[in-house]
Amino acid sequence: MIIGVDIGGTKTLISVFTESGKLLNEVRLATNHDYEKFLQELAAQARQLETSKAKVACVAVPGRIDRKSGVVKRLGNLPWRDKPIRDDIKKALNISSVYIENDSKLAGLGETRALQHNYERVYYITLSTGIGGTLLVNRNIAQEVIDGEVGMVPFLHEEKMTKWEDFASGRAFFEKYGQKAEDVDDPRIWEEFTQNIGPGIAMICCIYQVEAIIFGGGLGQHLEKFAQFLAPFINELPDTITKPQELIKARYADESVIYGCYSYAKDKLA
Repeated sequence: MIIGVDIGGTKTLISVFTESGKLLNEVRLATNHDYEKFLQELAAQARQLETSKAKVACVAVPGRIDRKSGVVKRLGNLPWRDKPIRDDIKKALNISSVYIENDSKLAGLGETRALQHNYERVYYITLSTGIGGTLLVNRNIAQEVIDGEVGMVPFLHEEKMTKWEDFASGRAFFEKYGQKAEDVDDPRIWEEFTQNIGPGIAMICCIYQVEAIIFGGGLGQHLEKFAQFLAPFINELPDTITKPQELIKARYADESVIYGCYSYAKDKLA
């Protein structure tokens, strides 16, 4: 068996896979912001799932980590700081082989592995409460830029320098229109808001020279509502920039991360 754990700001998903990738079982629990209580609750669920029978586990965390030491440095939506999360989760799951990685990087891995077309360079972007993403080269996370934070790039917006995610994320969409993306079908709204998304997509094309971009996250799952409005930002790029052949909606939706956990852990087994 292979275990995936996706720790989010509000909920945590524990999934059990066969080595061939079949999903056997999964449990969702509220993420306790008290770190010690979270570990206790995770251990209780792990005992029920008999995770100790697994060979390996991969744990996704929403923030910055020290991969060598297995310490979580800082999370965007949880108060945990400088916690030895890898070793603590080894105990909670009763598994000796545990790996940790950033959630958006794992989501990109899971989604890229699911693509039918074998692109060399793909960018996965999550448009959600914030904006995150990762470059994938030959279906693997590009280690050279693994800690990149595209959502933090400042743009001139409404006459002041503003982080991209502060005016182009799902949170920004709700703040602007008072509705979630899933409730809005008016193309005029989507055309207007895409003027916020487009500059960042053009930036990604210019920096990473990708053949495809996968859109995940709550806002990204509505790609069909705004893809056409992204065309000018991409088509008007100079010829020296690789224009993506496809803009793709994430296949696994809110389970992209957990499938990335499986892929990452399976690679470690191999």
